[in-house]
Amino acid sequence: MPKIDQQLWHNPFTRDGLRLPAAAGPESFQIHEAGVITLGENWQHRNVCSPFWRLFYDFDRGAWVKSGGRRLALGPGRMVVMPDGVPFDCGSRAGVGHLWLHFSLHLALPSAAPEVFALPAGPALRAVAEELRGRVAAGRPEAVRHTGAALLHLVFAGSGLMPAAMPERLRASCGWIERNLGGEISNAALAERAGMSVEAFIRWFKARTGRTPAAFVTERRVREACRRLAFGEESIEQVAEATGFANRHHFSRVFKQHAGCGPAEFRRGR
Repeated sequence: MPKIDQQLWHNPFTRDGLRLPAAAGPESFQIHEAGVITLGENWQHRNVCSPFWRLFYDFDRGAWVKSGGRRLALGPGRMVVMPDGVPFDCGSRAGVGHLWLHFSLHLALPSAAPEVFALPAGPALRAVAEELRGRVAAGRPEAVRHTGAALLHLVFAGSGLMPAAMPERLRASCGWIERNLGGEISNAALAERAGMSVEAFIRWFKARTGRTPAAFVTERRVREACRRLAFGEESIEQVAEATGFANRHHFSRVFKQHAGCGPAEFRRGR
């Protein structure tokens, strides 16, 4: 697992957005923040890169994002999505109505999307975006979370990204890992669910992900711990328990191996 860039894990919350509560159970999307503002000419940012995903939808024309040499116009006709870890630039003229969601994916490998992507905003997407705008303005976090999730499901269903990201058997295995990060995850349990012997499963999993199941589980646990430390209010002990570590000492030792610092230092320096 590559070292986690501590400086990358900055806060997904802005002074203008609505911070959303975490879901009670596992969901495909963990939405951190939703917001609607009117952009000005000062909305000019370069080399933006985050450990969370962003969705942009503009109710007016005049804003844009640029990534990988491609410039994508924002506006009523398209949704634009920036995956985590993908840098982009953005800018706008004054007076553009702008909707955004900051979110994280569960049930997908981190490399599910290599670049910024866009898709047409048909009547259904535009209608949900309008509904979301009203609920954000009303300051209703639970309603915003459900409406935002509906918008994301429509966007990803239209993109075809999620089903194409990995074979179904691998997706099922990774999904089960994500849903059980706080519990015991053994090679034997994973192999049984995949209908394979333990040795065959380990070889098959490594051939498709580049790491053993144990290394993959540790990576996902540390990454989820980073998310909770940076974006949540749980204690370090609570984060350790929620991500499947035996105790704080074990958690701190493994976390430092991958993040280069202990969890307390990571939270202070996010």
